[in-house]
Amino acid sequence: MAVKAIHQILPSFLYGDAIGNQALRIRTLLQEWGFRSHIYAQSRDRRLAYRGLDYTTYRGSPDHVMIYHYSIGSPLTEFVRQLPDQLVLYYHNITPPEFVRPYNPELAELLEQGRRELPYFKDLRFAWAASEYNRQEMLALGFQQVEVLPYFVYFDELLASANSPAGQEVVKRYADGWVNLLFVGRLIPNKCQDDLIRAFNYYHRLINPHSRLILIGSDFNAPGYRLELNTITAVLGLEHVIMPGSVGLYEGLGGYYRAASLFLCLSEHEGFCIPLLEAMAFDLPVLAFNATGVPYTLEHAGVLVNHKRYEVLGELIDLLVCDESLRQKIIARQRRRLADFEPGALSAQFKQHVDRIVSSPVRDSAPRAAK
Repeated sequence: MAVKAIHQILPSFLYGDAIGNQALRIRTLLQEWGFRSHIYAQSRDRRLAYRGLDYTTYRGSPDHVMIYHYSIGSPLTEFVRQLPDQLVLYYHNITPPEFVRPYNPELAELLEQGRRELPYFKDLRFAWAASEYNRQEMLALGFQQVEVLPYFVYFDELLASANSPAGQEVVKRYADGWVNLLFVGRLIPNKCQDDLIRAFNYYHRLINPHSRLILIGSDFNAPGYRLELNTITAVLGLEHVIMPGSVGLYEGLGGYYRAASLFLCLSEHEGFCIPLLEAMAFDLPVLAFNATGVPYTLEHAGVLVNHKRYEVLGELIDLLVCDESLRQKIIARQRRRLADFEPGALSAQFKQHVDRIVSSPVRDSAPRAAK
């Protein structure tokens, strides 16, 4: 049976979100290749130019393929299991619920649900993972066939935002000769911004008082954690920890990368971490904690540390900022790693995945929910 449409479904279709951006780029490619393609979601962001469709309006068909972007528990799991479509699971990883339970019990329950229900799909013939780390997690759960489909990362808009009036204003404000340490990611415990503050405290007090720590990200999922971060900075007496909240392209996000001296990541759980690549696109050396998806994203680029010893981190920061020869060697390795994410190559890889699905002689539907 010929495939007439390839659609996507996800719990939340959000502006500026990595999964939402990936869904949009997949839809563009599918349409270029002649497939009918829509994005269906439980919640849809009004800021999106294309907002997709409400998932409850979808009517499945045996000649449709449905790509289910999986990252959290939601009613969509039960919904897709009732569809007659050929189902493809695309796993973006699930934050371990223990990280957020003290701050957001409701979110923790959804994460717990997501982890509990993921094995429902282990017998699917087609499953994708956003990173090799995610793939290994799926294989450990009993999935048999999992292909890696990395994120399509385009830097043109991010680089342009650095040159926009908002980006130039950011550069003017912070590119003043001080050392700017940057991290971009939601303010949430698994990203360990508290450790970033403690490492910065050593560097700022004992090595370079002309330094800042800039933490960009929304506290929407764990507002209590931001209060905790504010308390830590107050107790330590730090005046140069900047938390501007969520910053998008129109607010000059690229300007923060351009004004930065080093990208510092001490996350303890990342499925992929796109900001690592964004930093490399600005030739910004990366210093990161060797955990979960981070080493898979970096491979041989950047500098990885296995322990969070703040005095060691402080000295490494100083070395990476001041030693120009070392800095250039790291930047060269990062440029080589970025080449692996060249959009044309990833599009060709995705086309191979799609071709395998549409040419499959045996068509199976989603794993059925229990009646």
